[in-house]
Amino acid sequence: MSAKSREFLSFSKFLLRSKSLNLYRDILRTIKKIPNKEHRIELKQWVREDFEHNKHLRDEDNIRYQLTRGKAFHEELITSLSLVK
Repeated sequence: MSAKSREFLSFSKFLLRSKSLNLYRDILRTIKKIPNKEHRIELKQWVREDFEHNKHLRDEDNIRYQLTRGKAFHEELITSLSLVK
């Protein structure tokens, strides 16, 4: 990537990017707790594809919506795991 094509992030977009990366890491950490290996692999792949699919987003409202959706998924995953134990 050349220096000219590099986009500089505003502070708010920088924070959204940071929140997105933290959410991604948190979801991956939670996925590691899933007992079934096949389910872990499949879910990890699905989450990665979802984040890859949305990485092109530039509209901050849309990014916030996707973050909210991701947080809800993460909370649901945590709840499901607590029911398994």
